Amino acid sequence: MRALARLQALVEKAGFREDQPRIPAGNGRESGQWRYVEGYAQGRQPGIGDNGGPSLDPPDPPKEPPKDRVSKTQAAKALAKQIARAALRRAGPIGAVVTAIEAGHWLYSEWPSIRSYQDPPQSLTELQQQAGQRRPGYDDHHIVEQGAGGREGFPRSMLDGPDNVVSIPRYKHHEITGWYTAKNPNFGGLSPRDYLRGRDWSEHVRVGQQALRQFEVLK
Repeated sequence: MRALARLQALVEKAGFREDQPRIPAGNGRESGQWRYVEGYAQGRQPGIGDNGGPSLDPPDPPKEPPKDRVSKTQAAKALAKQIARAALRRAGPIGAVVTAIEAGHWLYSEWPSIRSYQDPPQSLTELQQQAGQRRPGYDDHHIVEQGAGGREGFPRSMLDGPDNVVSIPRYKHHEITGWYTAKNPNFGGLSPRDYLRGRDWSEHVRVGQQALRQFEVLK
């Protein structure tokens, strides 16, 4: 994060502010040049190409715990998405958010899932090799849905085979499950699950892998 802050300080040269720190006179060829000061660039936190739009500050973990488990999970998912967006925009000291949660914040129990949500996409082989390891923050996911066994008559040996089971971040598993039930213009207005009724195994695999790519799980 220090490196990112330093980069942002350098980027600000294109539209410098009068109060931006400079090296004082008497320092040879470097006199008068902009200098990096810890925390200076974090005051405004512009992204590259920033035009004075909304703040890109990283999210703060909610201070008050929700009253029920469902609300707690929803708050954790929202925070996971905010961190992902902030990281994508190279914004703010995200490490401070991480430290707050790791230090015993009420979201501590959700931290493995918040952290796994930040994973970059992986190859199919990597996702398959990690299945069955019961890692905190991850779920085993069937590329061809387990329910397709009853609907399409696919045998359990295929559904539970090593080619069909992958380990993916828990919150993305939830998102993919919801995606299967939502109407989708790419499937003629049907939900992916309804579109797949009566179709063969290869089409189920294609759509399942499409979902993994859409939610940035599979490379």
